[in-house]
Amino acid sequence: MQVQGVFMRACAAARVPITCISEEDPQHLLRAAELAGASAGKSAPHPNVGCVIAQGIQVVGEGFLYGQGTRSAEIQAVSRAGEFSKGATAYLNLEPEVYHSQAYGSAVHALKEAGLARVVVGLRHPLQHLRGRAIDTLRSSGICVEVGGEELNTEGIFKEALRACQVVNAPLLYRAAYKIPFSILKFAMTLDGKIASSTGHAAWVSSELSRERVFSTRAVSDAVIVGGNTVRRDNPRLTTRHRGHLPVRIVMSRCLRLPENANLWDVSIAQTIVMTQRGVRKDFQTLLASRGVEVVEFDFLTPRAVMEYCYHRGFLSVLWECGGMLSAPAISSGVIHKVMAFVAPKIIGGSAAPSPVGELGMVEMNQALKLSDVTFEQIGPDMLISGYVHPIPNVNQSVSPAVEAATSLLDNLSSSKQPPVISFYKTWDPYGEFSNFFPHAISLSDRNGKVLVWKSVEQYYQVLLLQYSTKIL
Repeated sequence: MQVQGVFMRACAAARVPITCISEEDPQHLLRAAELAGASAGKSAPHPNVGCVIAQGIQVVGEGFLYGQGTRSAEIQAVSRAGEFSKGATAYLNLEPEVYHSQAYGSAVHALKEAGLARVVVGLRHPLQHLRGRAIDTLRSSGICVEVGGEELNTEGIFKEALRACQVVNAPLLYRAAYKIPFSILKFAMTLDGKIASSTGHAAWVSSELSRERVFSTRAVSDAVIVGGNTVRRDNPRLTTRHRGHLPVRIVMSRCLRLPENANLWDVSIAQTIVMTQRGVRKDFQTLLASRGVEVVEFDFLTPRAVMEYCYHRGFLSVLWECGGMLSAPAISSGVIHKVMAFVAPKIIGGSAAPSPVGELGMVEMNQALKLSDVTFEQIGPDMLISGYVHPIPNVNQSVSPAVEAATSLLDNLSSSKQPPVISFYKTWDPYGEFSNFFPHAISLSDRNGKVLVWKSVEQYYQVLLLQYSTKIL
């Protein structure tokens, strides 16, 4: 009875209707966010999505999106729950899309037809033309829908669960709010703040366990960025050592004073893009092109220009592994959203030894950039300190005029008037919708446990159409 009383008071503090809320809700919503994390690096440019269907404390169905074009998390969970879906509650870390898949149907339709009594949604969809549409559709069908930050207060008992829903889709939230990819600045330094010796030697500042974490982080990123100094000094490969997909490797260099032979020019391992100023060293550009390296010219090469280009290219998450010469302007231009700093228990000294961040123009300590939501994690002998430069956007706080304008636009498009022609020449069209572009391979097991790999979503579709009737998958 005492536990029940504490729970009831927590419900009142959270301003959640006691008639709907249950003690298991935060646990199941956390599980949905955990499942969604399994999509990281596999579903881009789609969100990371997880779904849990439960009858009280008992979970009867689960699912997560394991690749673009595959069955949605909601359809998987409903299928696994079967008849146990009737009267149950579905927990979604993110509001589903309302669109219909020719192969599998609509996630919203599956939830409606399952006979659910209730749906708990961690976050509304951040894309303006999708925001609230699935929630309204479910409510209009008689299903009780509760949303984080609205019926479920973020300061109440759901705080941890709703935060997990934000973190697991941080790249999509940043992309929607700032119109650039979510960017993480990663570096490893000694206790005295050095990323290399005074001679430039940097192998290795951090431990092998820390480097394993870096490989895992690359595997959930769409691109990794370094500067020309890093290529000249370290000759990196920027691979994931067989962990997940291989991100696109991007080199930023205004002068193109780069070695003719570098590991990054081997595109049999992974794709490489060199970004430079227009007209610089055309002969070297030709050499790179002959080796399969893509060269992109800018009128003026800046971190902001590169991120805007990556936004239109469809990247969700970018990992910056550059030195201080590039990290400083990236921070100053506002394109870095999170920092991952590996601190090794070493001291190397030297006034000429480089530091992870160059000159930012700050002359007083009260000007120092402060990180939020800082976490500390010991990895072997090292300490990983992570924090956000810009807080994760909260898309559930209010409906902006831009959202209202987008809603009005959708109303016009759905009317009898002739809609405008939309050209899908980019990964994301002007309204934020996804195309079939998919930069990662899809790996699935067949019914015999054999792992099947498709290099692209297009190849997956082709195989699916051939094998659909035989039900191999």
